[in-house]
Amino acid sequence: MALANGAVDRPRAAIFLPILAWVGVSILSALTSQNPLRSVAGLADLLTLVLVPMTVSLVDVRRWQRLLALLAVVATVSATVGLAQYARGASTLEHRLHGVATQYMTFAGWTLIVILLLLADMVFGRGRRRLAWTLPASALCSAALILGLTRGAWIGLAAGIGLTVAIVRPRLLILTPMAAATLILVLPSVVIERAASTFDTGQPSVRERIGMLHTGLAMVRDHPILGLGPEMVQPAYPTYRTGSAPRRTPPHLHNNLVQIAAERGLAGVAAYLAILVVFTVQAARALRDRSLNARAAIAGCLLAVTGVTVAGLFEYSWGDAEVWFLTLTCLATPFALSPAAPT
Repeated sequence: MALANGAVDRPRAAIFLPILAWVGVSILSALTSQNPLRSVAGLADLLTLVLVPMTVSLVDVRRWQRLLALLAVVATVSATVGLAQYARGASTLEHRLHGVATQYMTFAGWTLIVILLLLADMVFGRGRRRLAWTLPASALCSAALILGLTRGAWIGLAAGIGLTVAIVRPRLLILTPMAAATLILVLPSVVIERAASTFDTGQPSVRERIGMLHTGLAMVRDHPILGLGPEMVQPAYPTYRTGSAPRRTPPHLHNNLVQIAAERGLAGVAAYLAILVVFTVQAARALRDRSLNARAAIAGCLLAVTGVTVAGLFEYSWGDAEVWFLTLTCLATPFALSPAAPT
């Protein structure tokens, strides 16, 4: 509609090329699948990629600030609901808080992105008055994320915070051990025990992820270029499943890279990594300009994509629709807000 009315120019951005590569690989993978009908039906989510040109065309600093405020409101409401759930007993691995989301992993991924966007606004933004709402919103969301017991999101949050320190005051990274010791002292014991279980190979979820890694690599060995095809990992899983994987048919392989490689092969992984590389180059180039009015927004997108990508090493966040919406918006925003963005 905006294009037809002449309200915006036809979008052009360097990120379109790897996005198109992702689409092309997905289509080829579906057509060469052992069940093309099932795989082609699984390509419906490619329509979501229209968010990228829409964002490049429509987002400016004013709209971004409105979007961030809206995201903060929704995340704060969801976190409040989640903390109420925790108070009522949603404090175990079997029954975790999930806010207004349908699933705790979706809640964790979505909340993680919003926290890092707010963090960048606080650190890189120029409006100190905004701290009156960004600070309490991020604190409330962080509390809910920590009590949600989702380890991948914790690691993603740590990566985002670490990147913030590396950009602003890299020498402070030497204080990381002290910060970790402080967290051990102040966080609830259930959180500390959950974090420690990450390294316990006897823990069922850790054992399952190891099994999924081996299973995914076996799939890639048999179908290295274009993978099994979209929506084909789950039905093929029992055939490839190793003895260390407790479940027979999990919905995915709990790792973006492994899932993409199994579904769309090494060509899919190359397209996925190309998207991240092109985005990172654009964001890093823009952040060098300290006078840029949109610096906080671009920094937020860099932190958010970093956090969700690191978390995606432990969860298939690239396939979670609600998380993907925000991820795609963050991937496209630097191309909308950077002056003279390369095409």
